[in-house]
Amino acid sequence: MKYILQISVLLLFFSCKSDDPIENPSSDSYTLQDQTITVNQSETKVIVLGNEKNASGNTLTYTVSPDTHTAFTTEKNKIEYTSDQLGIESLNISATDGENTEITAKITVNVIDPKGEITSNYITSREIIQPDLGTAPPTKGESRIDPVTGVKITRLTDASEFSNSNDALIVYSRYTPENSDGTLFIVHGANSTTSWILERESGNIVTELKNATGRSIGEDNEIRWDISGNHPYRVYFRYDMALYMIDDVRNQEGTRTLIKDFSADIPNATKLYNDVEGDSSNDSDHWAWMAVHYDGRTNVVDAFIHYQISTNTTHIFKPSDLAGTNLDHHKNDATFPRPNMVEISPTGSGVVLHYGRSWGDASYGVRPEDIGSWFDGPHLWPLDFNHTAKSPVKISISESHSGWSFGENGEELFISQNNRTDWLDAISTISGYDSKIEIASHKDFGWSCGFHYGKMPNNKKGWVFVNTYSNINEATHDTDWAADQLFMIQIKPSSSEPIVWRIGHNYNNYSGDYRDEAPAAINLLGNRIYLSNNWGGQLDHREVFLYELPNNWNEVLKK
Repeated sequence: MKYILQISVLLLFFSCKSDDPIENPSSDSYTLQDQTITVNQSETKVIVLGNEKNASGNTLTYTVSPDTHTAFTTEKNKIEYTSDQLGIESLNISATDGENTEITAKITVNVIDPKGEITSNYITSREIIQPDLGTAPPTKGESRIDPVTGVKITRLTDASEFSNSNDALIVYSRYTPENSDGTLFIVHGANSTTSWILERESGNIVTELKNATGRSIGEDNEIRWDISGNHPYRVYFRYDMALYMIDDVRNQEGTRTLIKDFSADIPNATKLYNDVEGDSSNDSDHWAWMAVHYDGRTNVVDAFIHYQISTNTTHIFKPSDLAGTNLDHHKNDATFPRPNMVEISPTGSGVVLHYGRSWGDASYGVRPEDIGSWFDGPHLWPLDFNHTAKSPVKISISESHSGWSFGENGEELFISQNNRTDWLDAISTISGYDSKIEIASHKDFGWSCGFHYGKMPNNKKGWVFVNTYSNINEATHDTDWAADQLFMIQIKPSSSEPIVWRIGHNYNNYSGDYRDEAPAAINLLGNRIYLSNNWGGQLDHREVFLYELPNNWNEVLKK
């Protein structure tokens, strides 16, 4: 199989004093840009870092770190990259002409196995696809090929191997369960109160994740891999009012570290969380949470927090900060209205507060005083919450199911189900809701389908990952082509007939149990999907399965 070197250019975002994004970082006479490079394992690729000279003709000097797999060529603006380690590595690049300000960029290198050829039948029709369940579910380690779509499906887990658990779960689609070098993945146990690290290829258990007191941690602790490419065995988690990391999951006790306790910053709060589904920026540097306390009935939001690990910078947003804005009526409140969740956008361009739609009036409605305000639907706020310097950008109608993608030009896109228009929206974090792209309609998928959307990697630009769940008790269940499916949708207006790639049936039986919605998440290379299912009801519990995709599926589909 031939492999094509893909170079994808993203906008690089810097943090200035106001934390506003700056496009195309540059000095007075030269620029650098972020790149995403795909290379084959053990093969050498030449990477152009930037221009050889500045605008005045002076030679630029480049540095690269880490430099384990790199060597400069005779042309000092180029490096050769060679690695026998599969996965993702992040290279930090700097350039200077000795006179102007030094500038930096990042190159993300995806090292793939050129012999790991995965095939697909590339089904793009709207025909109903039924699962081939066989007479029994696969055993751990067993692979099967979907006879219609050609996708390879492998069972990765045996829940009976986990203590005090009868389930093996992938809990959300917003973040990847796979680490950056592709060797390990996270699985949650029953009710996701425990978490386990497993080897991807063998399925062997590496460890159960625990906090400093020896207590198991799970979904509520919001465990996330470091996906920068620099720390493949590092995970982060929150506990009470603090952020922790385990620098090496293979040696928890020796590498577990408190990063910061925020108790002193918000004394009234007792818990720090994004409400489970939110994620950090793709460089694992920027984080966002709600700081809450329990009032005897529910968690009450005292403040919102943005935290940057690399600079140890904390920004705190309180109701009093709303004075003089379209939310001035909240300025004297002790607490905020509670959003569905908070998160950082993939590029770290801002904090998303997932508020639902405001509507109605004082006698009947939801926060009618917030209609048309920055709390009316999800908005992207500046990292420092400085709404005077940069107004929040509306990126969805409400707090419906949502995910992330990148446009063909590298723009950051928020994907959500519009529960007013019944369309699937793709919305730029720069231009906002009024410039939304309506990709597909709920009617097209079928009214019996509910949706989850993944967080797409930036090397698979122009696509949305969707997985659906459909109640077998619905009369229309067997008549909807999208029922219980995994598929990719091309990001373009519905009128332009975007491609829908049918990856495969999710082999699940859903009859209303939340844990049977078959949550699925895609990895950082865009070539592996993890999901948990009950194999069409043949299992009385859930296991984790891996769907393998061709490395170049996006290029094939375009052709």
